[in-house]
Amino acid sequence: MKKLILLLFHLFIINSIVAHPGIGIVMDKEGNVFYTDLAHVWKISEEGKRTIAVENVHTHELYLDSNGNLYGEHEWYNGEVTDTWGNYVWCLSKNGNFERVVTNLEGFIDNTTLIRDNEGNSYWPKKLGNSEVLIKQSVNGDNYAFSTHQFDDIRWMYFSKDDKNLYVVDILKIKKVTPSGHDEVLAENLKENESAFMGVADRHYVFGLWTDTQRNIYVALYGSGKVKKINPKGEITTVFNSAEGWSPCGGLIEKDGTLWIMEFSTKNSTRVRKVVHNEEDIIYGN
Repeated sequence: MKKLILLLFHLFIINSIVAHPGIGIVMDKEGNVFYTDLAHVWKISEEGKRTIAVENVHTHELYLDSNGNLYGEHEWYNGEVTDTWGNYVWCLSKNGNFERVVTNLEGFIDNTTLIRDNEGNSYWPKKLGNSEVLIKQSVNGDNYAFSTHQFDDIRWMYFSKDDKNLYVVDILKIKKVTPSGHDEVLAENLKENESAFMGVADRHYVFGLWTDTQRNIYVALYGSGKVKKINPKGEITTVFNSAEGWSPCGGLIEKDGTLWIMEFSTKNSTRVRKVVHNEEDIIYGN
């Protein structure tokens, strides 16, 4: 009976992770969109053709560098016997070559190098007692505290290449950290009164962040099925509502203002919507 309970527990954990949506969606300079569905990384060409770019990788985030090289990770469970996890970081080069840039490690990598600024420095949260601090790793590998602020529980982060600020999902709050390390709360009342999508807990209520060239911030509220926009004055409006059975988990916005939304469903499927003004949205995926 004890073994059965342990097996069911591990299956529950594995299924929970599989059902935990990713936020990784990026666009390169040519207009190709890459996104993760936790099983593969897909590519949507500028012409709208969808193909697998990287197969059999379980990654929640993606990073695209200035040269068009795509980065992600792959994590897996080694089974009940060892009860351990494995992880590596991969890169798909602009010319299509795939390589592991951080080789197989046991457990979860503290810094997957997927949150980077314009100079290539990376950012990651570190547990400190009952709170977390934000660590910056320079391009030469030195680590130091980037901000004196103590966060409650950093869920996701996004570096804006337009305004050079780091945006942080701290449970139900959106916080901005400037290049000097100064922190500011931008939004803290994002949870809505109705029942949460799939009954998700508060720590999974707020998902992906992204910005536009006008310094508006967009946030996917996975718990409410909406995308909210926070303008520079701090005003919050709803700009997208998912259909029943779906909820947004990430997105991006083109320089011309076209909005792309990545959604996750109650059936553990992922799709991408290109929001076309005054026309029917174009949907890619399930």
